[in-house]
Amino acid sequence: MKRQRLTGYGVATLFAMSLMLAGCGNDEASTDKVEEGSTNSNTTDDTMQDKDTVTKNADTDYGFNSLSIEADVEGDNDAIDISYDRDNDGTEAEYRYKGEQKQGDDAMAELDAKFKNLKIDADTSENEVISEVERVFAIQDASRLEVEIEFSDGTEKEYKK
Repeated sequence: MKRQRLTGYGVATLFAMSLMLAGCGNDEASTDKVEEGSTNSNTTDDTMQDKDTVTKNADTDYGFNSLSIEADVEGDNDAIDISYDRDNDGTEAEYRYKGEQKQGDDAMAELDAKFKNLKIDADTSENEVISEVERVFAIQDASRLEVEIEFSDGTEKEYKK
């Protein structure tokens, strides 16, 4: 009887078949234990905290639900860009002031005292709102200043200089 030698293809085929048989022969259910509270980093979750989400002073009533301030100062477009938004989903804040940038609780640490000093409401005139924003946020010589506010009563207003 003549012996046949296995070629490279024969060895590879034999190896592949043995792997398939080993994988198919396990009828047991997987019993890997998943720890509670673990997360998969590849999934997105609406409850994950965004960088601009506020947890401190989140429920403080400043007389407005949202405020946006944009200003061009000293030839720098949007040198000042402040946004605050409080709704049923939570509170978010961002603060960019001449190179300094903060989000979330860090932004609110800057904004809280300023918002408390901002003396405006839905009946305040455009000139007074612009003056108050310039005073409270120390904005000088802005070539462009835009302020958008949604007051607590639902009134939305936009002011421009």
